[in-house]
Amino acid sequence: MTDSFASMVAYTRWADRLLLAPCAELTPAQYTLELGGSFPSLQATIAHVAGAAKLWSLRLAALPYSGLPPSAEIPDVATAQARLAEAYEVFEAVAPEWEAARFETFTYRNIAGVQMTRPRWQIFRHIVNHGTYHRGQIANMLRQLGVKPPTTDLLHWDGSN
Repeated sequence: MTDSFASMVAYTRWADRLLLAPCAELTPAQYTLELGGSFPSLQATIAHVAGAAKLWSLRLAALPYSGLPPSAEIPDVATAQARLAEAYEVFEAVAPEWEAARFETFTYRNIAGVQMTRPRWQIFRHIVNHGTYHRGQIANMLRQLGVKPPTTDLLHWDGSN
């Protein structure tokens, strides 16, 4: 594995797939139970992760976007997986170009509508780090529900998954 945008996306896809699998097995009551944290439930946390990935994919593809979708638009794991798959397709498509231009800047509007400019390498690292941060929260919520989460540490990913 190399520290490339393509490998970071592949790792993130693998880790999300692995961690969402036990979430898909939960009852609707467990999935929406308010457990506390940055977001009140697994549903809200997973909806945020999927919505943010989709939003970033629209930004990177230079497509119109209006902000994060409401949590209710991503009510279940299947919908979250579909939004994530759409985002990964874009991330994988732009990765070679962005890797070659990693020090060039990218300008976008944040969710408050403020124009931001950042280096491309920082945008990709943010996308990956954002997912890692929230996967930790999801793993903790699964533990609160008595479910042992799978290991998604980077050191357990071999690049062929």
